[in-house]
Amino acid sequence: MTAFPLDPSRWLRWGGAWALAVAAAIAGCGGSVGVGGTGSYSSAPIEGFGSVYVGGIKYDDSAATVVDEDETRLQRQDLRLGMVVEVDGGGIGGTETAPTAVANRIRTVSELVGLASAIDVAAGTLTVFDQRVVVTELTVFDAAYGDGLASVADGSAVEVFGSYDAAARQFLATRIAPRSGTLLAYKVRGPVEELDTMARSFRVGAARFRYTGTHPLLQDGAYLRVRAETQPVGGVWVVRDVSAGVRLLPDLDAVKLRGTITRFASAQDFDVNGQPVDARSASRIGRPGDLGLGSSVVVDGRSAGGVLVALRVRLDDNGGTQGNFTLQGPIESVEAATQTFVLRGSTVFYGANGVQFEGGSANDLVAGRIVTVRGTADGARITARRITFD
Repeated sequence: MTAFPLDPSRWLRWGGAWALAVAAAIAGCGGSVGVGGTGSYSSAPIEGFGSVYVGGIKYDDSAATVVDEDETRLQRQDLRLGMVVEVDGGGIGGTETAPTAVANRIRTVSELVGLASAIDVAAGTLTVFDQRVVVTELTVFDAAYGDGLASVADGSAVEVFGSYDAAARQFLATRIAPRSGTLLAYKVRGPVEELDTMARSFRVGAARFRYTGTHPLLQDGAYLRVRAETQPVGGVWVVRDVSAGVRLLPDLDAVKLRGTITRFASAQDFDVNGQPVDARSASRIGRPGDLGLGSSVVVDGRSAGGVLVALRVRLDDNGGTQGNFTLQGPIESVEAATQTFVLRGSTVFYGANGVQFEGGSANDLVAGRIVTVRGTADGARITARRITFD
């Protein structure tokens, strides 16, 4: 793909990117994206429930098929905050600021499976399958980890959802959950580097691999899922199998990606989570020079020939000041002593300073009451910033 020089006049002020992209997509498709056409696709961490919120879109998932990356059937109740998912949906409706769609298929995709080690609670890091994993304000921990990273035991089996920071060669976790049973293989998803076909070796992130047999997908820069035996030989992991780490997108009217830039040739030619992006005609939100390898971005556009043709590109603001996560539905239970309640399977803390109540107060938080919560991750619970009573 040919790179074009950056045009500074096309960089816009921060804000409104997704609303503008939806409006542009709707206008370009005669009023309703995907109706009678090719539909939509979104890949991002789950940021809310009540249906399911992915990439800023509220998806009705009531009739959606849910699978994991091996196409094993899951239940809607298996979906959790912070899981990275791919959503195939219908046309985008709603409003510019509150887009909606119907999800047809939801597929979960994790980055790492392995044993936890080198856990540093103060630094917010751990190692999984030789990979450095960074815990941020966006990381949601499974309910089994009540104290967040401090609850993760050294040597325990974990699954990490998130994205790969190719610049720092580390993973940014959006969710960390335990894996039950004995692991038959470890897994990592990322770009292949230092492929040596003579030595039959390569690297993904910090892990080095050796392989036998023929693997047609193996080539430098390829974004792959690699599974390996659980015991290294001489510090090198033995490959069990290699498969594509990203799907080839069909031609779609509306596509949204949220993640990190994993290949960067220029501001017009880069990959997000392994997906190629053509941003030659995109409007950009931010300052010239902000984009680079490892940058967290949100890209909106359409797909053609397996490439995302971007309409808008912006650095990811992670949900702004009101919180990163949305939960909507009836309260399942309340524990006044700890100022918490359970909503959509998540524990919500409502005793933080500055929490805003709309249409009610803390005294109105009772089982069965329907509320909408906006909040931030705090280990295995959500700290509410705003609670609205429906």
